[in-house]
Amino acid sequence: MAIYRSIQMSFWTDPKVIDAFTPEDKYFYLYLMTNPHTNLCGCYEISERQIEYETGYTKKTIEKLLDRMCEVHRVIVYSKETKEVLIVNWHKYNWTKSEKFRVPLEKEIQNVKNVDFKGFLEGLYNGIDSVSIPYPYGSDTTVTVTDTVTVSNSSNKRFVKPTIEEVRAYCQEKSYSVDPERFISFYESKGWLVGKTPMKDWKAALSGWNSRSKEQPRKEQNNKPNKFSDGMITHGYDSSVFEDAYYN
Repeated sequence: MAIYRSIQMSFWTDPKVIDAFTPEDKYFYLYLMTNPHTNLCGCYEISERQIEYETGYTKKTIEKLLDRMCEVHRVIVYSKETKEVLIVNWHKYNWTKSEKFRVPLEKEIQNVKNVDFKGFLEGLYNGIDSVSIPYPYGSDTTVTVTDTVTVSNSSNKRFVKPTIEEVRAYCQEKSYSVDPERFISFYESKGWLVGKTPMKDWKAALSGWNSRSKEQPRKEQNNKPNKFSDGMITHGYDSSVFEDAYYN
């Protein structure tokens, strides 16, 4: 087992990460990619209790973050039945064609307990052009739906910027506390760019704005003087310690 994991610097400039991930999302996703349970195939066993112990988060926070990684960002899939995490794009950045690598990789894939996860990984290993990601439908049901990911190079769908009516309707549907006019105006002024890269998913961006807007009142409350803190950082994890430098 490797004693370290390499993370590409492009992680911090990835449009999806910049546009839709909250600071807490970034920390948790980095944890999922670098914790000591990770392996070659990108699918490993870990319980919510282990995550709770290693990150310092509460059970409720762990459940929320796992749900965001699965349902909002769709970068992982988690099986409560087998307690396995599947990192969807792990193979793109960590697999090689070296025979010395493929032998232990195949062994790890065969040890995966979740049948859908194993099928997904076997498809990638065998070079199938497209395989289905086994996303769960909801968190307490065995019904599944699948998205298709193409392993070979392909062009992405052209982004179509939303109208204010579409943003307002989506906010109402999801009960988001985001000002649609502010959202539209902000990205219109940026030319619908995320950094220097064109936006790909405005709904994911809206989800990120909503998550960050919920953190603002708590940050303001925690910024009030505290006679016990004396300007020092207190111990323990709290989402309020993660500053959102790119919200405004």
